[in-house]
Amino acid sequence: MSKSAPFGQVERALAWRYLRARRQHGGVSLISIISFFGIMLAVMALIVIMSVMAGFRSTLLNALLGGQGHVFVQVQDYPAGDVDDLTNRIIELPGINTASPIIEQQVLATSDAARTGAVVRGVRMADLDKLPYLDGGASQAKAAGFGDGRNGGDVVMIGAFLASDLGVRPGDEITLVAPEGASTPFGVSPRSKTYTVGDTFTTGSVELDKLYVLMPMPQAQLFFNSKGEYQLIDVRIKDPMKSEQAMRMINEATGGQYYLQDWKQQRASYFNALNVERGMMRVIMLILITITALNIITGVVMLVKNKTRDIAILRTIGATRGAIMRTFIMIGAILGLTGALIGLGLGVLIVINIDAVEAFLSLVMGREIFAADVYGLDGLPAELDWGEALFTTLWAMSMSILVTIWPAWNAAKLDPVDALRFE
Repeated sequence: MSKSAPFGQVERALAWRYLRARRQHGGVSLISIISFFGIMLAVMALIVIMSVMAGFRSTLLNALLGGQGHVFVQVQDYPAGDVDDLTNRIIELPGINTASPIIEQQVLATSDAARTGAVVRGVRMADLDKLPYLDGGASQAKAAGFGDGRNGGDVVMIGAFLASDLGVRPGDEITLVAPEGASTPFGVSPRSKTYTVGDTFTTGSVELDKLYVLMPMPQAQLFFNSKGEYQLIDVRIKDPMKSEQAMRMINEATGGQYYLQDWKQQRASYFNALNVERGMMRVIMLILITITALNIITGVVMLVKNKTRDIAILRTIGATRGAIMRTFIMIGAILGLTGALIGLGLGVLIVINIDAVEAFLSLVMGREIFAADVYGLDGLPAELDWGEALFTTLWAMSMSILVTIWPAWNAAKLDPVDALRFE
């Protein structure tokens, strides 16, 4: 046997011949076939699971960030005029969508039917069009009487779920109680006032819809004894995931004079839980792929045992140990490569047609497996991350090659004399 180039035609032909050989002729064992399907299904499952998790993560974050700001600038105790100027400066910075001064305080909301905690958000009339969860913007609010009357009037807008908890509808009255009120000889007396519900709104986040009460800014300043002042500047940026960069930019523009906080700090437990869950699921699935690839060792070991005589003959006619080793490595690599690529194709196909898959599973099970009225989402969300999909495929391929090195090395070490002696 003439010396051939590494991974050349001769070595590839040998690997392919062994793969095609029937089991009764010492070909690939059933374990190797199972390993092939295991890698294929593991890659497919990881791509589908990570895509669905990415879809849920994106949906939850979009719902959360649609109702609250991305960066907050603390401006309490600064004159309203100075804050208005600062707001205009922040809006001019690159990457900033909107910036609005607000007052945000916790209150107790009560009605004739129930009572619950809430958060009053005082907003300027000019900023209503910047709120993404008000479909009609300022026109919707004005149609409900929001902002009409002395000091902004007595009409508020509340989240749809908060309205449901309190058992109220537009036109009904609620009483808001602030923990800090007027000082009396007997201590601080809570401040309370009755308001009319002008309309309800939906931010997309159940958590926020159970809390928010929108109040005209002049009324909020009066109610919380903050006349002529704001509490925060609500800054919304084009890419909420880049809030750290936005804070650095605002700090540079303002000389670090103000305390800044982003949504990741406010929602640290929420955001970290999503990241930890995603990371742990990725680790678990990668371990599953590795365990599946380890089964290839058994298949290649059995193949080497069945082909001991062939290996000895190849060595006697000039095949090098490197050629023998590369031949059996290619066998494991082909199994892993083919399984991973087919798994990639099936995973991508399922994610792209996730709605059809959901409908099929619902038909088979005889019930809706992802009811919109229960989960609050229109269908099963899935976002294909090509980087994640390619990483998964490459991991499966790499593991398939690595686990084959040991049995391939043992095949290369076979002494042809000893091997033929026992044949």
